[in-house]
Amino acid sequence: MSYIKIKSIKVSNFFSLDKIAEFLGIPMQSRWDDYIILSGNHLDLVLKYNTQNKHVYIFKYGCVSFANFEEEEISTFIKYIESIGVKINYSLIYNYYDVHNIEVLPNKKIKLWQNDNAEYDYDDTLIHTISIILSKSIELYRLESELDKLLDDAEQFITFLQRGRLGFYRRKSSLLISKILRFQYDSIHNIRILDRPGFVEQSMNLKAIYASLSEYYELDERLEIVEGKIASLHDILDLYSNLSFNQSETRLILFEIFLLALFPAFHILEHLFKNSTPLSFFINLFK
Repeated sequence: MSYIKIKSIKVSNFFSLDKIAEFLGIPMQSRWDDYIILSGNHLDLVLKYNTQNKHVYIFKYGCVSFANFEEEEISTFIKYIESIGVKINYSLIYNYYDVHNIEVLPNKKIKLWQNDNAEYDYDDTLIHTISIILSKSIELYRLESELDKLLDDAEQFITFLQRGRLGFYRRKSSLLISKILRFQYDSIHNIRILDRPGFVEQSMNLKAIYASLSEYYELDERLEIVEGKIASLHDILDLYSNLSFNQSETRLILFEIFLLALFPAFHILEHLFKNSTPLSFFINLFK
């Protein structure tokens, strides 16, 4: 019994696929394509040797899936795309990755995962489908982790804000809001994270496989959790806006009261100065 190894890694926040495709000479059907595929001659040029049965899938949301790659080959590929101007985030590489092993049976059939009851004929489209699902799972994991950090920071900040410490934490609030906006901008590229690719729609068998793998990695449930956390983040932002506005409004009202109080005080002082010299006024004041 043997296995086909597929490893997906979060390499960058976002890829400009058209630039990568242009450099590698890979045709793109549309500049809106979600990913590009490297295999055969294109991959041979990168690794400098025959890469039969090896495939690379580069996704626009910054994930790369490697089929039948050794760790050293993965490192070589990442260094290569970095050398052509692709921005690589190594902290993402070390934190967001996963491996999926496809079980190859003695009868040359395959199982999508260990202990799966279903068996399938081997086809490159299976590798293609699993690579897509695995990359989406990794991207969801990244979103989940980032959201947890943002929610922790936001909840802590709101606690300080409720204690009236707005001025001291104004800089931190600006930093937090910029992080939230950055997260929302990066997440725009993941809007189609659960859409099935076109080639899957053309086959009932692939639709069933795609659905099984989505269920195996709990993509639907995890996306619902992510959407719920994003809603919580928006609620916290609304609370911040309300508290910030209320505190600013309170300060403005107090300042207005102070200004209004100056008018009668000014008239009282004016009256006292009219009835006595300044020197006698202060002498009488301190008696």
